[in-house]
This record gives sequence, structure tokens and C-alpha cells, in this order.
Amino acid sequence: MAAESTRAARPSSGGRALAVVCVVAVAAVGSVTRPFGWAATVLVLAISAIALVWALRSPNSVEPRDPSLRRGTAVWSALLLAIAGWEAYAFVRQPDWTKPSDQHPTLSTLLDPGLEQGPLRFAGWLVWLAVGCWLVTR
Repeated sequence: MAAESTRAARPSSGGRALAVVCVVAVAAVGSVTRPFGWAATVLVLAISAIALVWALRSPNSVEPRDPSLRRGTAVWSALLLAIAGWEAYAFVRQPDWTKPSDQHPTLSTLLDPGLEQGPLRFAGWLVWLAVGCWLVTR
């Protein structure tokens, strides 16, 4: 009985293949957008909204209340809030929101020199999307 419920909770190989095709397609589209442009911003916001809805969908099973799980959640939440706070502060302090600033760099500004060329930009999008999918499905 337990093997059947575990098997039903896992996505099918067809579903995985479709997810991989979608990730590669979005990475290809994202890699041809202009860095810090409106198209890239809209694409990131759309992917983030989809991931948020996917992450907030109702869970299939109830997780046990484990103290170590709560501690881990608290630590990762604090880290995420600190990074998001730094990103928001750096973004708001920029003189022009459409151009990167050396005085108040965001993570995107710091990573841009390494990811501005075609193949590396595509690889960066793939990594970002793959990590996001992994985080949402865990």
C-alpha cells in the first residue's frame, strides 16, 4: 500500500520530460533577452509567480512536527530574508533602476560579467531554473 501511494505522488516520466523541455525552452528565451531589460524582468517575474503558486499548492501528505525541521526552516527563512533584504536595499538605492550600479550592486550585477555571453548566459538560466524547480518540488 505504501509503495502505491509513493508511486502515485511521483511525477510520471512524461511529466518530467515535459518539465525538462519547458525549463530548456525558458532558458533559451531568457538567454536571448537583454540583461536588466524589461523582457528579462517580465520573464523572471512570470517564472517566480508560477513557482510561488506551485510551491503553495496543497501538500499531498502532512509533514511530521520535528524540532530539527523547524530549526532548519527558521535558519533557511532567515537567510532568505537577509538576502532578499540586501537585494531590495541595493536595488532601491540605485540611481537608475534600469541600469546596474557599481555603488549598490545586486546579485545580478555581480554575476553579470560572467554570464553576459550567450552559452554561459544560457547555462546560468538553466542552473537558476533547475535549482528553482528542485526547491519547489522538495
